[in-house]
Order: sequence, then structure tokens, then C-alpha cells
Amino acid sequence: MNKRKIIILTGLMAMGMVSFAMEEGEAEALRTEEQKELSLFNINDRVRFDENRLEMNGNLHLDKNNRLEMRLRHFSSVGNGDFGDTRDSGNTAEDRTEMRFRLHTQVDVENMVVRIELKTNTYGNDDGGSKQYLRVQPTWHVFEDVKGLSSHVRAGVAFEHYSPDAASSENAYSFTSSFENYYTINDYLAVEGNIYYDYTFAGKGSDEYNNVDIEAYVYANYPLYNVDGIKVEALLEGGADPYSFGARHFDDLTDVSGTEDGKETYVLYAEPSLKASKTLSDNNVVYLQGGYYVEQNEKNSTGNVDDTAFIRVGFTSKF
Repeated sequence: MNKRKIIILTGLMAMGMVSFAMEEGEAEALRTEEQKELSLFNINDRVRFDENRLEMNGNLHLDKNNRLEMRLRHFSSVGNGDFGDTRDSGNTAEDRTEMRFRLHTQVDVENMVVRIELKTNTYGNDDGGSKQYLRVQPTWHVFEDVKGLSSHVRAGVAFEHYSPDAASSENAYSFTSSFENYYTINDYLAVEGNIYYDYTFAGKGSDEYNNVDIEAYVYANYPLYNVDGIKVEALLEGGADPYSFGARHFDDLTDVSGTEDGKETYVLYAEPSLKASKTLSDNNVVYLQGGYYVEQNEKNSTGNVDDTAFIRVGFTSKF
């Protein structure tokens, strides 16, 4: 990654990050009884030239102090590369299912929420097996006096378990933390900047190592038409997703090792699209979105890019 890209990435990070009406942004922290949104259910099917992803999301307020996020994703390959797609990264050419549950609990400590996260992955490739990930993170909401900014600091512990028939079957224990920022600039523009730091202190061959990831995004949303419950929007999303400094030994941070994927990686991408939605009732919306995705990563950094078109259909319900 050259200096110019690092400067751009640093600039995005300095801006903080985005969420104007983003459910995944503000929903990260529980709010008061008067402020919190209705529970949400969303299902969408994204078809790219190389991949189909069926996704279901739930955001359920159990009571005033507990909120449960649920996400189910299933990936499957589409076509055989005859559509002109040049993408060489991502979750392609394999069937797999991923489930994630996050329980957010408001505690008595002011501005603190405890997030308990459970993820499980089922893979259909030659490696076989599955992986489970459990993480407990107290979360602090900071900078409440800055309008439009939603900032959270998380710090906790995690346990990673592999099924006996997986290619990599050694459990791992780690300290995990993050600093996550969402900043709404105006009605049309928002930015996001996140820093993650993990320290694995047991397992994985008892090889202590550090890992740092940085994410930086920008979001644009411009309304084109909104009459009689039919809305058309021009959207743009892009950024670094993420830049990883790799797994580095605790006693030598210049040695990028410790795990199979312990190496520096990055993805720089842009995704312009058009989205048309139809309001069925006060709480139910269907939508159709089509666009183009292009990225540069460490594999194609010689000047080429990976690109693909996509179509997404979805349904959102509040209750």
C-alpha cells in the first residue's frame, strides 16, 4: 500500500464516520424508551455475476434494556465467469452459511452497554467443518455532546472454536477492542471510521500476536423521486474495507506472522447504485436496487481492478 493510499485512508479516518438513517449505525447502542426505534425485520437477495447472497436481518427490542440483533447469510456461486466479471476476491465459488446473534444489554453504569456476540459459520468447501465465535464486550458511548456523531469504545474477551473436522481446529482466546465512529454530515452525506485491535493470548499454537484493522467509509444518498409511496434514490458507498496490518508477534511487531492469514491486506472499493422502493404500509417497504461494484486489493494492486454488477431485492418491516 503506497503513501498516497495511506494518506487518503488517514484523512477518511480523521473525518470520523457515517450514518444518516443507518440502522447499523445508531442501532449499535440502546437508546431511551422514547428514542429507540421499532423492531425491524429485513430480507434481501443480492445477485452479482459471481455470487448470490441471501440475507435475513432482525433487530428485536426484547424490553427497554435488551435488544437482540440476528443475521443469517447464505452464499452460493452464480455462473461460471462467462458474464465478464473479473472479481478475484470475496466470498465466491463456494456455498456457505453464516449466522450471527448480538445481545445488547443496558446496564446501570451510565452510557455503558454490554454486547454479547455469537457467530457460527458452516462451510461447504473442501476444508469442511465449522467455526464458532463468542465475544463479550462492554461498550461505552462517548462524545455525546457532538451533534451528529455516534462514537463507541468496546473492549472485551473472545473465544474461537473450530469443529474437529475443520482444516484448522485449534481454539483461540483473545482480548478484542474497537473504536467505532459514525458521523452524519448532512441529509445526503455521512462518513464512518473504525479501528479494531485484537490480541490473541492463547491457542493458535500458543503464538501470541497482535492484529489491527482499520475501516473507513463514505456514504452518499441523493433523492431523485418521491411521490405516492414510490421513492427513487441515487446511492454511493465506498472506502477501505478494511486495511489489515496483519497478525504480528507480540515481541516483534515487524514480523507479520502467527496465523495462516497473518498478512497485510486491504480492499479499496466504490459502489454506485440506484434504489427504488415502494411503501406498502406505514411499516412495510419493498425495494429493488441495481448498481456496479469495483475494488482494488493487494492481489490486483498492479493496476487492474475487480468489478461486477449486482441486483438486490429486499423487504423491510417494522413492528
